[in-house]
Amino acid sequence: MIATIAYLLAVVLCSTRGVLEFEIGKSAAYLVQAGGIVALLMWYISPSALASYFRREGRWSLGLTAGVVFTVVVSIVVTLAETGQIEFSYLFVFIFTIFIYFYSISNYRKRFIRPRFAYAGLVVIALVEAGIAVAQQQGSFPIDLPGTTYGFDNLRAPSLTGSYLHYPLFVAIVASLCGVDYLMHKKVLSGLACAVLTACIFASLSRSGMLIILGTFGLAFLKEPIRFLTKNAKLIIAGVLACMAIMVLGGARGDSGDSIVSVGAQRMLGATNLQSDGNDGRTEAWDKAAALALPVNVIAGSYFGLVTNSAPDAVKNQFGIVESSLLQQVLNVGVLGTLFYYGLLISITRLMSRGSKITLCIWAALIQSFFYQSIEVIPFVFLLMTLPVFDAVEEPRRT
Repeated sequence: MIATIAYLLAVVLCSTRGVLEFEIGKSAAYLVQAGGIVALLMWYISPSALASYFRREGRWSLGLTAGVVFTVVVSIVVTLAETGQIEFSYLFVFIFTIFIYFYSISNYRKRFIRPRFAYAGLVVIALVEAGIAVAQQQGSFPIDLPGTTYGFDNLRAPSLTGSYLHYPLFVAIVASLCGVDYLMHKKVLSGLACAVLTACIFASLSRSGMLIILGTFGLAFLKEPIRFLTKNAKLIIAGVLACMAIMVLGGARGDSGDSIVSVGAQRMLGATNLQSDGNDGRTEAWDKAAALALPVNVIAGSYFGLVTNSAPDAVKNQFGIVESSLLQQVLNVGVLGTLFYYGLLISITRLMSRGSKITLCIWAALIQSFFYQSIEVIPFVFLLMTLPVFDAVEEPRRT
């Protein structure tokens, strides 16, 4: 139980940077957030569990981990040779990801997390985040926390996360987890939580968040289309009713008086239009990424730590931001490093039982990262890499 409480405290830390930033500033908040998560979880990483897993089941995973480390080192050398500058802060992306991966492997072998208790705690945290975001949209939250953005009639709220981009990613992964819990166990509360959280993501106008949720259910539908429609009618109806209740019957409204239904529908329907608001700048960033690419990027990155949100403003002004985790990794660690990195993320599906639908959440989140820049977002990486802890192992493990 102590391990489960420690995990939930880490979840709180990863989702409340905005509160820390309000009190101690942005840089210190990031340090406390990351340091606190490591301090809470490091005691549960088991060398014996890692050795056993890599020796028996995870040989490919060990190779992928070694490949990530190798390409990072090579990319640092190449970047220094090509540009004469580097930002070592980007190392955090890989160190943090591998750290959480080792934590999940340790839990896979030792089973120190109580899945249902951890799941219930995570859902409560997400509902609190969503409730605060709705209050911020309505202008009724008493504290002006950092992370808001201009435009969109103040609908893009940060909640407690410190960023209007981080909040929907965190809540979207939890919503998709609730959704697959309903698909697996038909628990009404999970279905309702999924519907409410999905409505809140729609209300936040987050295309990346909605892509995770729609991707999860889209993959579930593609896997078993007839069964999905016949067995999950209640979830579909609950989702529609929750959206109507929250957004039509008193949900947050923009300063201009436009309902979230119209604004949100505009955003979602324009997601596939490359010329729509937001997408036009994104496609320009993708074109710039293609222009920056060098032949050496097939093997290694030539812009390690330079093409990233974590770079200083002067560096971002020089090299830009590519608005895609996939393209970002290609420029930072090369095509080979990107294959190793995404292979490592995909390998967490092997930490779950064969019939677990939680893998749908993982695939949906990874697909989302191809089009949006999310691999530097601590709440996103943390939840993605720890999704296996919620697998109750009611069926045989993958081999």
